[in-house]
Amino acid sequence: MIISLFLPHVGVFGGVRRFIELGNTWTAMGHGVTLFHPEGTPPGWLPFSGTVRRLEAAAGLASDLAVCADASTFDAFLGHRAARHLYYCVIEGDPAAARAASLSHVRLAANSSALRGELERSSGRPVLDGIGGINLRHFRPDPARRAAAPLRVVLNGRRSRPKKGTDLLLAALTGLEGKVPPFEIVLFDTIGPENRQDPRDGARLPRNARFFLGPTQEDLVRLYQSAHVFAAAERKAGWCNTALEAMACGAAVVCTRSGTCDFARDAQNALVVPVRHPWFLRRALRRVLADPTLRERLGSRAATDAEPWSWEILALRLLEQVVKN
Repeated sequence: MIISLFLPHVGVFGGVRRFIELGNTWTAMGHGVTLFHPEGTPPGWLPFSGTVRRLEAAAGLASDLAVCADASTFDAFLGHRAARHLYYCVIEGDPAAARAASLSHVRLAANSSALRGELERSSGRPVLDGIGGINLRHFRPDPARRAAAPLRVVLNGRRSRPKKGTDLLLAALTGLEGKVPPFEIVLFDTIGPENRQDPRDGARLPRNARFFLGPTQEDLVRLYQSAHVFAAAERKAGWCNTALEAMACGAAVVCTRSGTCDFARDAQNALVVPVRHPWFLRRALRRVLADPTLRERLGSRAATDAEPWSWEILALRLLEQVVKN
């Protein structure tokens, strides 16, 4: 099968990772995959094994399947000659989802149960199961990297996107100093053309917090593996890559329901906070930082529970649905 993927850029974002990882998996399965985006340059942070072309080239080429997930490349996606067009909804409130749903020849998919149900209700159309996504060859436990003390809490440090909840988590953690065993906070982010804001600017960092900017994928894996706790307080997320990546590496995860409802089970493999507020986040964080047995139990179960969500399983399931439907 010839597959065309459409992206607005190839910067360090979860939605970009989804297309790169799926493209790599389909290529490994023997399919021909081309990634179209405005610059036409290969991703610099994650290897891509398919072909990369400028977005404008899509109009002169054809494929068996075209896949798009954003409004800015939607017209190019529609103008591309493909036997099947698939719009993949990956965020809440996607501005292009309604337009895609209004076109009978464009099929719909979503990357979480919550988004899938919402899109089915709003469109009155079937939505393919595009749920999942984790690279289990990279993200895996290595307990030897987890120091005995101090405890390490890892956060997504992308403060340029308030929906990530970084400042809420910092506020929650600030109130825990002296009430739990000693801990440090490590926040990661990447500054680039698509994310120019330095997350350190204006950050109200506790004295035990520091940023790790521009981690490589190997750095990111090691950071997750060294974490005793990973916390995510997202809203309007489709699929929280970072929470599942941390779980796959054996960290105890504290999270909100946004983007995690398919894989996070409260008190089983994570602590799921019912309300996105520092008070509730602090309560869950205090509990997991103070209880080593709980951390070990959550982390062990989390690593096992990440296994059904691999890119390989998702890539095969998506193509089976596309061909069948």
